[in-house]
Amino acid sequence: MADILSDRLDGKVALVTGSTRGIGRAVAERLAAAGATVVVHGRSADTCAEVADQIPGAVPVAAELDSAEAGDRLIADVVAATGRIDIVVNNAGVALDNYITGVTDERWEDTLTVNLTAPFAIIRAAARVFKTQGSGGAIVNLTSTSGERGNSGQAAYAASKGGLHSVTQTAARELGRLGVRVNSISPLAATEMNGLVDEERRAAVSKRVPLGTVPDPSHIAETVAFLVSDRAAFITGELIHVDAGIHLI
Repeated sequence: MADILSDRLDGKVALVTGSTRGIGRAVAERLAAAGATVVVHGRSADTCAEVADQIPGAVPVAAELDSAEAGDRLIADVVAATGRIDIVVNNAGVALDNYITGVTDERWEDTLTVNLTAPFAIIRAAARVFKTQGSGGAIVNLTSTSGERGNSGQAAYAASKGGLHSVTQTAARELGRLGVRVNSISPLAATEMNGLVDEERRAAVSKRVPLGTVPDPSHIAETVAFLVSDRAAFITGELIHVDAGIHLI
């Protein structure tokens, strides 16, 4: 009988961007529960420290994701604080919605910088560390159904999320030889960012999805925990929808 693969992450360091609230915080808490040393990231140093204090063994690292250089620095800061990195979850993002005629150059650039340029730089910098460490790694990028088929009022957001999954697939091809797996999750969850913490709005969306209810951030976190564990040792380049089936409608 084959050995049961472990979902434990003991001895591993996991960076979760945008992990002071919402999906990111749920992911950070779940990975810490599996034994990882979690790096809590956000824009505010005080908020990062406050959240890290509530997660056993967590380390706070604050950074603005406003350029490729910021992504490079974030990985350098993580390694300086913890000595290594094994897992990257690119969760941080912005949705500066507007119709195409109202999307300014600044709004377009800001959205693509946070949602695509900085995550790409984080992946690039982490890959270099993974190569030096020689012990593999796992990357999970949070994308969106908007990035697969577009969405009215979300030209910049859709472009950034579609681009991020393309980076996922390219990185999966290139980094597999290093033992690094790269996957995407397209989530739907009740968060402050999408307003689904409002019961009335959540109920309205729940009526539309095939499974009849909107997931909580913890459901996204469970999928992330699976993808970065040995249980998903041969899964790479995938896009997994954790969205109650909203991508079907």
